[in-house]
Amino acid sequence: MKILFLNTYDDPADGGGVELTVWTLIRALKEKGHECVLVSTQPGRTLDLHEREGVRIWRAGIRNLYWPTKEKIASSLSKLAWHTVDGYSHLMQSHLKQVLELEKPDVVSVHSLPGWSASSWATIKSLGIPVVQVLHDQYSICARSSMFRNEHNCETQCTDCKLLRLPHRKASSAPSAVVGVSQFILDRHLQHGYFREVPIKAVINNTRNPKSLEVGALGIEHKGTRFGFIGRLDPSKGVEILLQAFSRFEHEDAQLWIAGDGDQKYVASLKEQTKDGRVSFLGRIKQRDFFPEVDAVVVPSLWNDTFPGVVFEALAFGKPVLGSLRGGIPEMIQHGQNGFLFDPDNDGELLSLLNQVASNPEERMAMGAAAKVSSRPFMDTEAWLNKYLALYAQLGSAA
Repeated sequence: MKILFLNTYDDPADGGGVELTVWTLIRALKEKGHECVLVSTQPGRTLDLHEREGVRIWRAGIRNLYWPTKEKIASSLSKLAWHTVDGYSHLMQSHLKQVLELEKPDVVSVHSLPGWSASSWATIKSLGIPVVQVLHDQYSICARSSMFRNEHNCETQCTDCKLLRLPHRKASSAPSAVVGVSQFILDRHLQHGYFREVPIKAVINNTRNPKSLEVGALGIEHKGTRFGFIGRLDPSKGVEILLQAFSRFEHEDAQLWIAGDGDQKYVASLKEQTKDGRVSFLGRIKQRDFFPEVDAVVVPSLWNDTFPGVVFEALAFGKPVLGSLRGGIPEMIQHGQNGFLFDPDNDGELLSLLNQVASNPEERMAMGAAAKVSSRPFMDTEAWLNKYLALYAQLGSAA
């Protein structure tokens, strides 16, 4: 079988969790003898062919004001113009159609749409190729992908997003199947009227390859309780909530490791505000150098985090997770068994859990063992792959 993946970026360094998932799936498919092609965007206007790990990568020059990257700082007006063009644009479709006609895939798996626009669904469908839309975020509903604005979650679409996403609801009937990486993200789209007419709807949680994660890595013994946060440093991730709770955490031998990067000004402000010597900012760090060294992981997201990989990665390393009641996080945490759930809007709730974890080392160890067991479905790439292969086969038989 030949599967073509459509995504904004082809390199995880440019993107993040979506790209890690795409490459995990591509490698698993290749091991089973399937052919994979990846189509992404790039700056400029040309269509170029590259190769990585034996996978053909088509990079299409973006037909918009700029190529969106983490480093790109655009004005609000420029962003509005960019998203207006990207809503339902035919500008990129000649590139996509050219690649589809050359590659002739059996199925197209769409993962992130920025740069390609919702018109890609119709382009693929017009060539008689089954298309699967995998929902990693809320881009079809919200231009920010998060439905998080002014430090609050949006229960309904704001006026801007209603206008910018006007074509998406109707266009979303084009895919042959829609997959949510969490039940939350699939339900969120259906509730807002998207993908309701798509015949096949499924939830397939993301996984990671335990060998690539080096799950067996061991840490060095340390005194006290060491809590950890790893991920993008952004207001929506709730880092400030964690720092505030930890500042009131009266355990002198405790530590808090903050790993990850983000906007330079925001990171600098976090460091400037943090006078607690027990807190360390590590910058970007590999999972195998982080998870073995902490006793528990905190995921204090304020936004409805779709299905953050940091949760099941921490569980795989046998670390209990303190996660917020947001998005797909509660789908991975069994409160009181492999971790704890808390409301980040409830002042004092996280602090209480920090105290409970630090004061009960035997309970923490038992929860760590339960965490490892609960992570197995998220580390089983074979079962995960079989779900996608079954879906592709179903689409092939229906074509």
